[in-house]
Amino acid sequence: MKHYYLTKILAVMVLLVATSCKKYGYNIPDGYPDDSKNVANDKIDTNIKVIDKSMYSKARVFPGLVDQSEPRVQNAKFTLDLNFTKQTAENLRISVAPEPQFSTGFYAAPGELVKIVVPAGIEGLTVQIGGHTDNLGGKYPLLRDPLIYMRQQLYAGVNYVRNLYGGTIYILANNAYPTPVEFTITNACVSPDFVLGEINDTDWVAKVKASQVPWLELRTKRVVFLVPRDKVIKTFTSSEPFTNPTAVMTKWNDVFDLDYNGWMGLSDDADDERDRSPQGPWRGVLDIQLSLGYGHSGFPFVGLNDGYWFASFTSLNSVNTSSGQWGTYHEFGHNCQQGKVWSWSTLGETTNNLFNFKVANRIGANYSTLHSSVTTGFPQAITYASGTGVKNFDKDAAMDDPFKRMTPFVQIFEKFGYGAMTHLYTAARHAPRLNPSDITMHNWVYEQLSDYTKTDLAPFFDAWGISYSDAIAVKMSAKYPLLDKQIWTYNPLTKTGGTGAVVYNTSVVSVSCPAQEGSFANLVDNNPTTIYHSQYSPVPTGALTFPFTFVFNAGANIPIKGMYFNGRATSRVGDGKLIEIFSSRDNVNFTSIGTTTLPNSANRFEYIFPNGNINAKFFKVIVKTGYSTNPYVVFGEMNLIKP
Repeated sequence: MKHYYLTKILAVMVLLVATSCKKYGYNIPDGYPDDSKNVANDKIDTNIKVIDKSMYSKARVFPGLVDQSEPRVQNAKFTLDLNFTKQTAENLRISVAPEPQFSTGFYAAPGELVKIVVPAGIEGLTVQIGGHTDNLGGKYPLLRDPLIYMRQQLYAGVNYVRNLYGGTIYILANNAYPTPVEFTITNACVSPDFVLGEINDTDWVAKVKASQVPWLELRTKRVVFLVPRDKVIKTFTSSEPFTNPTAVMTKWNDVFDLDYNGWMGLSDDADDERDRSPQGPWRGVLDIQLSLGYGHSGFPFVGLNDGYWFASFTSLNSVNTSSGQWGTYHEFGHNCQQGKVWSWSTLGETTNNLFNFKVANRIGANYSTLHSSVTTGFPQAITYASGTGVKNFDKDAAMDDPFKRMTPFVQIFEKFGYGAMTHLYTAARHAPRLNPSDITMHNWVYEQLSDYTKTDLAPFFDAWGISYSDAIAVKMSAKYPLLDKQIWTYNPLTKTGGTGAVVYNTSVVSVSCPAQEGSFANLVDNNPTTIYHSQYSPVPTGALTFPFTFVFNAGANIPIKGMYFNGRATSRVGDGKLIEIFSSRDNVNFTSIGTTTLPNSANRFEYIFPNGNINAKFFKVIVKTGYSTNPYVVFGEMNLIKP
């Protein structure tokens, strides 16, 4: 009986399983409903003879059509070296790093089907048609469609791909392969690219003239530019014909080899991955409309398709003199900024431009020709740094300008060597942690530049109003001698100044009681007839009377021999009597130097520190008692004695 019921139950379960998928009239093999109403016909577009002309009118505007007279290759072979080590922005701690994007030398005509054969065993590849990857979504009015490039994953075997707008064909790689990979391509056009070291100038010019492909690449190991063929053609009859790509692109390769990768401390064979150059080239393209501004950073960097940007890519005169190169170096510089380690919030349009000065320095260009705002901004910034009073580099209106904020960096490069930048970049890549705030970045730059120069640069940072913590100042003063020249007065444009000796003036940091007569500043004005008189009306009590505390700033952690005091010249009422003096390097931790009794006199009294010179920045005087019962104190002078 039990066997009968068990058999019946099993039969019911089988029936339920068999009918469950059709129980509600649905057939959902993957578990998800399909309401798209698309009909799956399992057909792949393989008819190369069919041209989709639906976007011809827009492709004609940009990036351009390809005349039918331009040959389409059949089963052409091309080989790519995919043996790369991907270098990331995270490793380099920069904004943007080159991606493993490989140029094929071919161009897809708009709407035409291209066949690409990938050899067996090769995986992780994507084909991209179109080098203009700027997304113009949200822009109005539009000069071209927002997206005119496409990407498609490639598989081993035959692949078909089509872009209705056409474009340069690239292979993007996720995986590296130790040996070169050979591909076969059909129905694409040969792009009249210039590849440094693979074609001579004469043959390239002939190739460009014979081609109907609208865009071509200028390629070197370090940088690739995508430019319109029509602009290249127009130069052939201009005052500066672009018929010398070998010379121009050799210069460009040097710029990225020496002034970008090299200046950042990167090399191809570095043992540490963090110090290795990007394995692929930096890329720049021209476009008729940009998602942001006149030019913007990124991979690729994008400039407007006009004469300025085109000339910056192709003019030998521009590359040789840096005239007209500011924008291009500026945008590539944005890619290289280390904004999470040392390029703090107000330097967004400043540190990217330092690459302009590195190139100019190497080629011997005149800094005054780089940008008109350099010529006006540098002298104004030097005037600011040479001034007195409280300063704030990041907030003062007088320094609210990226060109002015470049000045202190260029001064350091000029006076101590351009290797200072290499030191900053290398140290940033190897830093154990990122810096979360402006003040920690200030501290970091102060420490790293002091390490590089083997000099405590506190006076330099003070002159520029770049704040730093007392703790880092103590650390640097213990390691290095103090800067002794006013290098903040050096003018990089004229190569003059910066030789004057640094003079440190004592200032009053704080006094425990406000002045009722005179001022705190009168204590250190070298004039004993001007006074500081503490509060006497209403009668002071508590912290406003004895003991009085005075804190002085020597200007830096420097040797101090002692202190001197003058009573009021006209009266002995209010003279201090018993005092104790302390020193500190950080204005936090104070050490007693000694005690003494001041005379009941207006004459200068000097207290020489009993154990010799004290190297400190802050000195505290506590006046414990006076010569009368009055609850106030009066001084003509209270200042430091330097050796």
